[in-house]
Amino acid sequence: MLVSLSVQQFVIVERLDLDIGQGFTVMTGETGAGKSILIDALDLLLGGRGDAAVVREGAAKADLAARFDLSGAPEAQTWLAQAELHSDQDPHELVIRRVVDAAGKSKSWINGQPATLTQLKEIGEQLVDIHGQHAHQALLRPQAQRLLLDAHAGLTESAKTLALQWREVQRLEQAVADSDQQAQALSAVRDQLEWKISEINGLKLSAGEWETLSEEQKRLSHAAELLQSSQSALQQIAEEDPSILTQLEKLQQRLGSLTDKDPRLTPATQALESSVIQLQEAADALQRYLDKSDLDPDRLTEVEERVQSIFSTARKLKVRPEDLLSLLTAAQEDLARATQAADTEALRKSLAKAQQDYDQRARVLSRERQKACKALSEAVNHWFAQLAMGEMRFEATCEPREKPAGHGLEDIVFMLRSHGQGAAFPMSRVASGGELARISLAIAVVTSSSNKTPTLIFDEVDSGIGGNVAHTVGELLRELGQSRQVLCVTHLPQVAARGHHHLRVSKKKSIAGAPISALTPLNPEDRIDEIARMLGDQGAEKTSRDHARSLLAL
Repeated sequence: MLVSLSVQQFVIVERLDLDIGQGFTVMTGETGAGKSILIDALDLLLGGRGDAAVVREGAAKADLAARFDLSGAPEAQTWLAQAELHSDQDPHELVIRRVVDAAGKSKSWINGQPATLTQLKEIGEQLVDIHGQHAHQALLRPQAQRLLLDAHAGLTESAKTLALQWREVQRLEQAVADSDQQAQALSAVRDQLEWKISEINGLKLSAGEWETLSEEQKRLSHAAELLQSSQSALQQIAEEDPSILTQLEKLQQRLGSLTDKDPRLTPATQALESSVIQLQEAADALQRYLDKSDLDPDRLTEVEERVQSIFSTARKLKVRPEDLLSLLTAAQEDLARATQAADTEALRKSLAKAQQDYDQRARVLSRERQKACKALSEAVNHWFAQLAMGEMRFEATCEPREKPAGHGLEDIVFMLRSHGQGAAFPMSRVASGGELARISLAIAVVTSSSNKTPTLIFDEVDSGIGGNVAHTVGELLRELGQSRQVLCVTHLPQVAARGHHHLRVSKKKSIAGAPISALTPLNPEDRIDEIARMLGDQGAEKTSRDHARSLLAL
């Protein structure tokens, strides 16, 4: 559950540090005070859209953080562990932080580690369920009705899998159509690819061969020069008469015989001795080079013919010689695809199999949806009596489609009957604004009761409700708060009086004159004042306060 929330420089909040308890918490305040500010902050923290507009005017950045206790959320703990974002200090603790600067750039962290918005949304969906103040309007859309039913019945993943299967059917249908229309064009494409493959395969080219041949050609093309120069150097150093080596040895011996007479000749003698050794090593190296040389003129002819063959094929195919093998791989893959595309019969078999898989999955999903529709209808109608809906009955129905679709073989339509035996009509055609609000609330409570989300937030979902029905709504939310953490923004005193905790939202001007919003936890006496204000205490303050006390006593 949500334990605390810290908000700085967010919209009209300068700074807010709030501890949030278990049970049912209500938030009230004057119109325009920013009652939904906490919900907006949570929505941003849990991956909602953020831009420069969320930064309070004149501030450099908005900084938000929330701390959750995951003791009752094992799935969230598992998700964090798998994502390697768990807390090292306490596996039951989760801290989410998000910063948005004045340029609209955003950074996010989960337990101190950088996180993406997708990760914020994924963990947020397991912790908080927000029912916005316009939820009843969304319920008028068929897609929203289907998504709500699937989520309530645990069919969301099945519906996603079916949608993927439908896309595969569509892809294969298009492939069959393309194959029928482009058979001749595909034949030409295959001929071209087969020619490329044949040309390259004819070379029997091995990986790295072109590079090796290029180096060998360069070496062999200078064979005569290399052999002649090496032989000439060897002769001058060691084989001619007199050779350089012989002359140096004589010089070294002559000077060596004079060192006894003048030791100062010793450095020169040693240098000559070193030179003799190095020249001898050079002569040996040249001899080994000549003995082992593979500079064969015939090999040069062979290499040049191979290089010319590879180069000619590359020029014909308009690629570099070193790219021939890559072209071969690409052409083989393209040929496989073109062959498959041209094999209309094989495509038709694949399509039939995909269609069969779709039909099987769709029928299973249909059966599950029918059961879910019945269960949802019964649960919502249970609350209709308490919400003063008279004899009106709610029905979630599976309406068969003329043609299958990505979401299945049926559309989900929420229907209403004016009484048990009356004709059923789509909810969007017969429900008034007030009725829609109550229907939305009943559905929200039913669906929230069935999921495992520990924190439920209702943002003015009680709009359009009043009188005794408001008492029922308050009872309903308080009952929900016995097992969950429930937060509700409300303008109804009957609902506010039912909260275990009460937060008042107020707005004032800062020193600079800009409006700022604040949330204040109310003690019992302050709650009387606030509920009296909500009742409208102008001119009847004592009566409103007495009424407020009686509401709280309930």
